[in-house]
Amino acid sequence: MNPTEAIYAFLVAVLLGFLIGLERERKREFSGSIFAGVRTFPLIALFGAACGVLSHNAGRWMMMVGLLSISSLLLLAYWRGSAGTKVGGTTEMAALVAFTMGILAGLGDYVAALAGAVLVTGILSLRDELRVLSGAVTRADLFALVQFAAVSLIILPIIPNENLGPWGVWNPRSIWLLVVLISGISFVGYILSKLISTDRSIGLSGFIGGIASSTAVTLSFSEQSRKNAELSQLFSGGVLAATAVSMVRLLILVGIIQPRLVLAALPGFGLYFLICALGGWLFFRRAKKEQVESAKLENPFELKTALSFALLFAFVLLMTRAAQEFLGEGGIFIASALSGLTQLDAITLTLAKQVGDGLAIAVAVKGLAVALMTNSLFKAGLTFSLGTARFARYVSLVVILAGLASLLLLWFMPVLGI
Repeated sequence: MNPTEAIYAFLVAVLLGFLIGLERERKREFSGSIFAGVRTFPLIALFGAACGVLSHNAGRWMMMVGLLSISSLLLLAYWRGSAGTKVGGTTEMAALVAFTMGILAGLGDYVAALAGAVLVTGILSLRDELRVLSGAVTRADLFALVQFAAVSLIILPIIPNENLGPWGVWNPRSIWLLVVLISGISFVGYILSKLISTDRSIGLSGFIGGIASSTAVTLSFSEQSRKNAELSQLFSGGVLAATAVSMVRLLILVGIIQPRLVLAALPGFGLYFLICALGGWLFFRRAKKEQVESAKLENPFELKTALSFALLFAFVLLMTRAAQEFLGEGGIFIASALSGLTQLDAITLTLAKQVGDGLAIAVAVKGLAVALMTNSLFKAGLTFSLGTARFARYVSLVVILAGLASLLLLWFMPVLGI
């Protein structure tokens, strides 16, 4: 490593050490004396970087010497700190990580070193929120997390990665990867909703719930509107907030699967988002601000649910390809209309994948527009069948307007990105 690279490594190490040390220094204000703060952590990281730089010429034994040295110091600090009534080793472990990140910087892996420092700082600064989360997560939630880890880290790598079935439309690994993707995003949304479910308003609950499932929010708020008819306007705003957020989630999914489709779909999805967001905001402005019970979202990840989605996605994939083969463009639109009646994830991901297999972007965009329209009709039907008449009128007026406007825009507007 030349002198310029060594200087850069030292600067990166000091920066990441300062980042971690700044958070630990804040803890000193509340907890009194701690082992290391805003000055010691940069020095620890710099020591690690020096060991990494020296190892280029002196050998890897320099890093072992550094590790033994810093470990001895940390053990001594932990021994003295644990002599009192309160035992904890968070600062000592953070110092060990800072030293390790410094070594990565000394070896030239600057991005990994800084990323590690950011993650450590995030974990340290979210202590209170993580404690709240640990109290809110149930045993069933932990079991669901284990299942999710199994399907994503164990099952996914061993699934065959080859095209099977009629027209080769089924790639088992691709289908399961989408299951993992959908389940992961929904699971994150569910965990976020657990953090705020007891003390936030309907709007925020709907916003967070939309990350997991706007349909779940619609079902929940429809039922609650019957029990609390005077809050129908607030519940309407919550459903519209969830629906608006779901548009952002779908665009993210499309961007991951088929980035070329994002620009083409953005006008329609963006218009749908704006209409729902504006409608929800107006209802909240008019409604009385009250704290109410948040949406009752069940854990969105269950192995049975994941398998059901995989089968649904495989069926939609076959249906759209068969419709394309036998009916041309019209078949795609029929499949989109039928799929959109229940939920948008499967048809959105299917059309995104079909674009990668040769489906014209213009056809895929129109299929998405049709799915948005039929899904709007489905949500309107749910509100009328489960909620109060006032609640149903508010929601259905906005979602049908949003669906119709997006349909017309995506159908007649020149496709972007072609």
